[in-house]
Amino acid sequence: MIDYRAGNWGFHVAWTHCISGSLVPKALTMAVPNAMLTFLISTMIQHPGADDLEPRSAITIFHKDTATAANMVMAAFTAVMLFILQRRSSIAYDRWWEGGTLLQKTRGEWFNAYSSIMAFTSTKPELQPQVEAYQHLLARLMSLLMCCGLQQVSPNRDRIFEIVDLQGIEPESMDFLNSAPDKVEIILQWIQRSMVLHAQSGVLPVAPPILSRAFQEFSRGIVNLQNARKIADFPYPYPLAQISMILQMLHWSVMPITAALAVPRVFAVLLSFSSIFVLWCIHFNAIELEFPFGSRTNDLPMMEMQHDWNESVITLLNRRATRPPHFDYDPDAHDHLVMAMSDASTVCTPKLPKREKGHANIRISIMTNAPRRQSALHHALNQQGQQQHQSPSSEAVAGESELKQPPAADAESSAAKAASKDDQRTQDDHLAQSETQGAPASSERPRRQDLTERSSAEAVAHSDRTQLFETDDIGREAKPADILVSMSIGMPYDGQCATQGRAPSSAARRPSKQHAA
Repeated sequence: MIDYRAGNWGFHVAWTHCISGSLVPKALTMAVPNAMLTFLISTMIQHPGADDLEPRSAITIFHKDTATAANMVMAAFTAVMLFILQRRSSIAYDRWWEGGTLLQKTRGEWFNAYSSIMAFTSTKPELQPQVEAYQHLLARLMSLLMCCGLQQVSPNRDRIFEIVDLQGIEPESMDFLNSAPDKVEIILQWIQRSMVLHAQSGVLPVAPPILSRAFQEFSRGIVNLQNARKIADFPYPYPLAQISMILQMLHWSVMPITAALAVPRVFAVLLSFSSIFVLWCIHFNAIELEFPFGSRTNDLPMMEMQHDWNESVITLLNRRATRPPHFDYDPDAHDHLVMAMSDASTVCTPKLPKREKGHANIRISIMTNAPRRQSALHHALNQQGQQQHQSPSSEAVAGESELKQPPAADAESSAAKAASKDDQRTQDDHLAQSETQGAPASSERPRRQDLTERSSAEAVAHSDRTQLFETDDIGREAKPADILVSMSIGMPYDGQCATQGRAPSSAARRPSKQHAA
């Protein structure tokens, strides 16, 4: 495969690798003879005194309708051939791309399984000789597995690939492998069986469910390899390839005649050359890409894949690869994380300005609900709404006046609010006790109204800092505890929010007058 980079403009791709891997020489061998044949035919049938550059003059010795018909035949035939060849070229590219994708998937699955087995090996000192022997055997089997897999998809099954030396493996097993019809299946069976045996001997001291992950990755890898064999064993359908080639040759033969009849000599030569060159470029492109596992220039780099696989397998045999690096943790230096840029060779510390993105304060407070009767609550809310429409209460007016106070009066208002909240809790306790004993609640209803109005005024005063979302208790049974979550995004936290963290009284949890109305 030709490794190139198009760059910003890509003009250099037109003249680099003009011989090796290019389709231009093959297409020129078909286009140049066709153009020469077109020139000869145009000269033979040209009308005496015709102008080579004037289409409206008499072109040939035949009737003008003949030129029109030849033009239509040439255009239709060329359009049909362009559609057929483009379709075949698209299928060939899909086969080429899918072949490379499946090989890379196979490599990824098998390497992940190999890495997992290397990580599962025992760390006991008394088992280190057995662990090292198994690791070296596994590395040689993995190298041989990928080699046999690439040979299966290659057109030449005896193609040579590099592997890790097999010195130390018993000759009888290698003789059996050479006589097997499918070497990949035998090697895969050896690897899986060795995993089971070494798990029993303690070399792989992991739980069976964890070890089964490696088995699954081996199975997915061979499935991807079988899909790649589908591309190697099943070519483009022969009937389609045959009819495409027949039409291609017929078009090459008819093109000089129709071009000479349709347009003047100069235009006929240029039209014939360009049409044949483009169509045969598409044809040769399809032939180059249909079988991507060969050894041609535009085939997949399978030799490089095997070499890279062997390098990865050998790297994991190094002791540094099997042991994680030691980290000297220093709280003073490492707690402050600093981003760094790396170009795979050096590490530098960037100097970027810090950006303020804001923050979010989340407050959670638990509110306890005292049990109360649904009928009494509905009656109190209805009476409260009627009084709101008649005249505003003194506590509401006081709440509105608190909103207009200057910042200097914040300390006094905070103390007053704290005292009012204590009175509210005391009054609520007496009210709950009276309701529990069956006493009428008509005398306590005005107090409930006053407390509700005060709580609404306090909620309005704090609405510029945070927004409270309360659940409505109307229409459902009271629960032992409700959770109130308040979030303010992008606002700094101040000390006043801490007073809101206490569990508010039952009166503070009731809906405001606007909600009741």
